[in-house]
Amino acid sequence: MTDNVQKKLAAVMFTYLVEYDDYLKKDEDHAIKVLNEHKKILKDNIKPYRGKIIKHLDNMSFVEFFSATDAVNSAIKIHLNFKKENSQNPSTFQMNLKIGIHMGEVYEKNNDLFGEGVNLAARVQALAKPGGTVTTQAIYNSIRSEENIFVRDMGRVQLKNIKEPERAFKIYTSKGEYNKENSEELTNKLVKADVNLVDRKAEFKKEFSIGITYIKNLGSEENEFFCYGITQDLILETSKISKIKVSQIDQILKYKETDLDVEQIAKKLNSEYILCGNVMKMGDNFRLSLQFHNINKTAVLWNETWEGNNDSLKDIKGKILYKLLDTLNIEIPESLKKILKKEKKISPEAYEYYVKAKYLSSTSKNKVDIEIVQDLYKKCITLDPNYIEPRYKYALELVKINELDKAMSVLNDGLIVAKKNKDDPGIAGINNIYGIIHKSWGRYEQAIQYFEKALELRVREKNLQDEAIVLNGLAQCFAALNNNDKAFECYNRSIDIKKSLDDKQGVGNSLSNLSMNYRRIGDYAKAIEYSKEAIEYFNVVDNPTSEFRTKMQLGIYQVIIGHTQEAKKNLNEALGFMLQIDDYKSAGMTYRYLGLIEINEQVWEKAQNYFIKALNYHQKAENRPAFEATTLFLGLSYYYGNSYELAEKFIKKAVQITARRTNVSFYGKTARAADMMLQTKIEKCKEKDVDILIAEIEKDIENEFGESGWIKREYWYISQSYKNLGVDKKATKYRKIAYKHLLEIAKFISDEQIKNDYINFPTLHKLMKGEEIKPEVLKVKKDVTDLNVQVKDKVPKVFLFCSSCGFNNENKFKFCPQCGSTLTP
Repeated sequence: MTDNVQKKLAAVMFTYLVEYDDYLKKDEDHAIKVLNEHKKILKDNIKPYRGKIIKHLDNMSFVEFFSATDAVNSAIKIHLNFKKENSQNPSTFQMNLKIGIHMGEVYEKNNDLFGEGVNLAARVQALAKPGGTVTTQAIYNSIRSEENIFVRDMGRVQLKNIKEPERAFKIYTSKGEYNKENSEELTNKLVKADVNLVDRKAEFKKEFSIGITYIKNLGSEENEFFCYGITQDLILETSKISKIKVSQIDQILKYKETDLDVEQIAKKLNSEYILCGNVMKMGDNFRLSLQFHNINKTAVLWNETWEGNNDSLKDIKGKILYKLLDTLNIEIPESLKKILKKEKKISPEAYEYYVKAKYLSSTSKNKVDIEIVQDLYKKCITLDPNYIEPRYKYALELVKINELDKAMSVLNDGLIVAKKNKDDPGIAGINNIYGIIHKSWGRYEQAIQYFEKALELRVREKNLQDEAIVLNGLAQCFAALNNNDKAFECYNRSIDIKKSLDDKQGVGNSLSNLSMNYRRIGDYAKAIEYSKEAIEYFNVVDNPTSEFRTKMQLGIYQVIIGHTQEAKKNLNEALGFMLQIDDYKSAGMTYRYLGLIEINEQVWEKAQNYFIKALNYHQKAENRPAFEATTLFLGLSYYYGNSYELAEKFIKKAVQITARRTNVSFYGKTARAADMMLQTKIEKCKEKDVDILIAEIEKDIENEFGESGWIKREYWYISQSYKNLGVDKKATKYRKIAYKHLLEIAKFISDEQIKNDYINFPTLHKLMKGEEIKPEVLKVKKDVTDLNVQVKDKVPKVFLFCSSCGFNNENKFKFCPQCGSTLTP
């Protein structure tokens, strides 16, 4: 070996700009411009990880790193930043990279690298998808203990011009991306892409992905319900076949009015087969025409037409299912055969009303629509008393408008009929609604019993969609009973089922619920992680309502840990949407947490304005528990802003509401402790009064950590009460107790950085620790206090609600017409 050739160990990366060749064919100057911009971004994302660009080979780049971890982290950063760049660029200026990485011995000569290690990195790059990274076993061995790198084994792959098969690994840009794909799904994609998997291809069980598009209505508009019903029923029955993955109704509805052709829809649904068609309904008769497409072969496998009336519809749907499975050479499961044979005849008129009710329920926008849905279900029950589904669906509609006793009566009658007819699916549906009702009553043990009965039956009939729904209900009950292990088990089972069904909306719902459960136990890191993941799913299925409600949750968690700027962004985005759809409950909670941000930043007047808006929306939504807490926060904002008369008014109101409740839990003594802090400040009570209250508080608090992961603010208010009185020893004692509890609560946070943010960022937590507020923070407080004095005349002259009776004063009366209280400051 010559003197200028050195042998060394290095992490080698190859990148490939996917779009370059297409751009080059159309416009060379434009292609060069894109290529140069890509090189600039690439360089900026390699340098922070000590990477060195060896050379560029047209649209390929050859890079060296000192460590495997640096190389992988750089690859992740590259993809994320190119994704961000692409989102801002037109479709003619997109840049997506395929990246391959290997760690091995290489030879260096004249600032160039060569050898088997270099070749291997280039070959695994070819396995990556645009925007993706693939590594070798050597890289995996170095990064597998890294918690923030998410990687999945692809199996052993035969690479071009590489003698022995190499085990390859896929790198994901985030945990959310990792969770969207399991090992089986990854293998499925590799097989379809003709990747030469040495030891997995033989083991792979063929799974068929089918998109059942919305059946088009060729008749009058009033028959739209019929198309919806056929589409949903075909999806439900097909999803019971374990070898078939079928797109769910939420995904299908997005393309109901689309101009896309069959191949384009298949691409959107990630389906290799498409079942599409139309129906003409004329009175009780209909003609249903369907086509079954193999997208990969661009072939129509069959084109069939069925004619019949409402009475024969179930038989026809059974024949469609049989034909579908026969075409794919899938044997129909015995369990499904039994169900199809066992299905009883249902009154055609009742079935038509039922499908109409389901369709309208999915599209209802107001109370009138809900009443029509209920009336349709009642007609079903009258026409066919043995038809159980309309009974428990009707009961669910009653639950939505809080008529729980009436719902129970409907279910009780239905259960008698279902048991008499040995209708297990009907019994399962009834037990599920029983569980929902008992959960809403707070009777969690009874709810669990009903949910478990429903679950047993749903598992037996292999109804995965409803099984996942029941698991969600169970999880919520277990969470309410502090049985977190069982709650997480049920949530994760539900998520797994929904992923297997490719039900992205369902996965998003479960992830959102999971985030709330983590928030409940105080792990804000996990709560934030799962909220962000849920938002990704809602964005994919284009469900803005779910997306923005989860953004509100995310913003709330970020307020609590002190991530103020991110919280403001998410809360304001959520608020804009909630106000558009008149979601008063969510709007009220969003305004409250925007107010809490301003309290932490000591901008008292702005906080007060937010809290007043929150109270108005709490009233509109009749969200009484929220009204109580926000009233206390409003009072505290006046206290901190030195407006003691108004502070006393609202804190006293919070104390009054608390005293009226029979179930005193979260804010049981908090309002009284805050009131004590105020009273000591305005010299209306003495040390012995504080002693009496703290003795009562210490006696009542049985749990060491309190509820919902919140610190015990009572101890902080008591410490400030003693401080106001000049009793420094006791003030220090209870400040330390509050801070100790803060540290205990922080232990539940799984991420160290977020844990430190929670402990150290919010002003209140710093004060609990005993820190003096930094001069710049004091300056903000002084300026804001001065501002309050200057703008005193600008405070609204009339309150928007009555603090005594809660009257909504939108007409700005000076005296409450309901109780006579003054409505001016």
